[in-house]
This record gives sequence, C-alpha cells and structure tokens, in this order.
Amino acid sequence: MKITRRSFIRQAALALPITVAATRAGAQGVAVRTPAAVAGPAEYFDRKTRLTISMWDFSWLHAGHPGGAYADLERRVVEAVERGYNTLRVDCFPSRLLEPESRFEKNWNPGVDLPSWGQRAVDFSCDVRRKVAQLAGLCRQHGLWLGLDSWDKGHMFSRAQNGLNGDGQPIAVAAEERAFTGYGETWVKALKLMREEGVLERAVWIAPMNEVPHFAGRQLAALAQLPDQPLEEGETQLRRNQAVDAVYRRINRWMAEPIKAEVARDGIPLSYSSLGMENYAARLTDLYDVVDVHFMPSVIMDAADRQAFAAVGPGVLKGRFAGLRASDLAAFSQAWDRACRKHYPAMLRRVQDYHQAALQQLTLPSGKKLAAIITESFGPCFWPDHPSVGWDWYQRYNADALRVVAGMDFKGSSLSNYAEPGFSLWGDRDWHWTSNAFFQAALRP
Repeated sequence: MKITRRSFIRQAALALPITVAATRAGAQGVAVRTPAAVAGPAEYFDRKTRLTISMWDFSWLHAGHPGGAYADLERRVVEAVERGYNTLRVDCFPSRLLEPESRFEKNWNPGVDLPSWGQRAVDFSCDVRRKVAQLAGLCRQHGLWLGLDSWDKGHMFSRAQNGLNGDGQPIAVAAEERAFTGYGETWVKALKLMREEGVLERAVWIAPMNEVPHFAGRQLAALAQLPDQPLEEGETQLRRNQAVDAVYRRINRWMAEPIKAEVARDGIPLSYSSLGMENYAARLTDLYDVVDVHFMPSVIMDAADRQAFAAVGPGVLKGRFAGLRASDLAAFSQAWDRACRKHYPAMLRRVQDYHQAALQQLTLPSGKKLAAIITESFGPCFWPDHPSVGWDWYQRYNADALRVVAGMDFKGSSLSNYAEPGFSLWGDRDWHWTSNAFFQAALRP
C-alpha cells in the first residue's frame, strides 16, 4: 500500500501519547480534541478541527539562550499544550538555516526595556538548523503543528541577491523579479534541509514573508512612485488601488513560485501574511491557499480620551515601545481601561465588521476560495507589559474579540500578540485555555 504524507501523519498523530492538555481537561470533566486526535495538518480546511495559534515569532530562538524566556524549550512547548494551543507560528529563519552558525547580538536590557518580541539579553551564536529541528521534534512529541514564516527580510534578501539589501536601498522595478524569485529560492534551499530533519511533517502552512506590505510598501520603488501611503499596523479600512494591487500580485507570485513547486509533494498550503485590510483577491494568485489576517488597531478614542492619552507622555499615541517606556504607565493604564470600557460595544462591532469584510476578499478571479486564519490579534500592536499596567480590560477585549470571530469561517486564530512566553500574560493559563476551548467549540461542521 502506498503511504501518502497525509496517511503517514494521520498514523503518527494517532500513535502519540495523550497530551498534558487532555489529561488536565479530563480531570475537570471537559472533553477536548487535542492535535493527536485529528487526522492531519491540512484537515482544518475541512473543519475537522481549528487551529488555535500561539505566535512565537522569532522570540522562540532569540530568547532561547540561558536565562531567556525560551531557555527550557520543551517546558514552553508543554505549556502551550496546557493552554489549549495546537499550533505555533514561528520564524524558521530560512536564510540562517543555511549557515553553519548564526550570530545574534544583544538587543534588550532586562529591568530597563519593556518586554518585546525577539528580546535578546545576551550575545550568542547557534546552529539554527539544529534548533529548528529540535523545535519540530518537540512539537511532534507533544502533538503541535507549526506555521512556518519568515520575518528576517534583510538577511533573506542580502543572502539571496549577491548583496542586494532588501532593508537598504529601494528595489528598482527592473530588479523585482530577480529579488523576489531569489527570495523564494532561498526558501527552497531551506525547505530541502527542513524536509530531511522532519520539520515539514509538522507544517500546516508556509508563509514566504511576514506582513508583505510592511516590507514592500517601504522598499519597492514601484510603490514609492504611487500616491498610496504604506499600510500600518491596525489599519482597518480597505483601499482599492489597482496599480498598488498589481505590484503586490507580481511580487507575491515571484516569491511563491519556487516554494510552491518545492512543497507540492508535501501538500503544505502557502499562506499570505497581511498587515491591514487588503484586497487579497487582487493581490494573490492560485499559488496561495491561505490568507493570514492581521488585526491590531488601538483602542477607540474620543476627544476626551485623546486628551487623557496625550497627558500620559509625548510618545504614547505613536504606540511604540520607546514612547511607551518614557510615559507614565500607570496613567496610561487608567486611560486605556476607561476608553476600552466606554467604547466596548463599538470595539467589538469593529472586530466583527473588519473580519466579515476580510472574508469577502478571499475569492480569486479563478474562482478559488482562499482559507482564512488570524495570527496577529486583536490589538493594539504595542502594549507595555509592566507592573504599573493592568491586563484586565486588555484580556477581556482580546477574549471577547476571539469569541466574535469564532462564529465566522476562520480555520484558525490566535488570541493575542502577547499570548506567548516572554510576556506576563502567558502566566494566566486558564484565560488561554478557556478562550481556545470556546474557539474550538463555536463553529462545528
């Protein structure tokens, strides 16, 4: 009998031991479906399960040094299962995976800087290929899937393009095809190695580039010549500009073609990582299967709220960590909670309207309908994890936002950009678990 990738993973999954999450839930009298009970990584397209996603981004590697949040990687994987997650969205560092050793410099001072993604408290070096294989092995052992993404755009382009630096000078129109095809070919080299290490057996999607508009809107000469300004995190209004969409369509195709050809035998879907509200159908081709919808707006504010935030500190409304750190964080927390409570119905309606609108953009000209997931949610993008700042209303909002989208046709969702080790929110195990349990139970076939 011929063993297909799907049948292999089905048999492997069924052979896994009962996970910690199932044991804990069973003790509480709650029936849950763990990843070990589902057939395979592509089954979420058929609604046999949903992906409950924790966004571990590049932090899982950057903070993996001694003393870092991910130093005990297996403990963190077990904790993800305990919290009801069945999928980790990670940077698999395709270009660095090709290096025998990669060097990472300190970028974060404990006790001084606010916790953020990718915090490195020390300089360190590591073999990225070995680390990615280790993570995949732990996910196999504990029944988790991996969404494979790439954040490190500058390194990807500089390695692939003989010195063409994607984070430096704008890429000219004449150089686009070479740049983005080379970007995809770097992925292909890494995918071959990941297949050898068994990493692809755990993959539920491959996203060539995190938040394509975040890079392309600033680094493509073709877009700089157009009147539209680049998208920012949290934008919720759809723009329709055929010239802009055409640029994205061609670069997305060039990135995807080599990757799709390489993983066709593996049956791994290709995912498009968005930024704000986008016209996905006009920006993608049939090479793609999934759209990763991001939604990270700030709290809704009226004039009084804006005045209260402005009094907190000069950089607080810009929403970046540096501005937040320089602010009165206790006053920020009070202002945010007041605004969130005051505008709560409107904030939940915005969640509903945005995600319903996103689902209307998924049918390609060919008639192919893309699947939708949510991996960066529900806002705001930048949040100060500090003893002076309360999580209460933030948690209420994120959990209720997940409940709003739970009734829609999303194949998977995250709970928060801060729902990962490294942030204190990770400590509230039951908040994660109950939210993920609701999401799994809400939409049944």
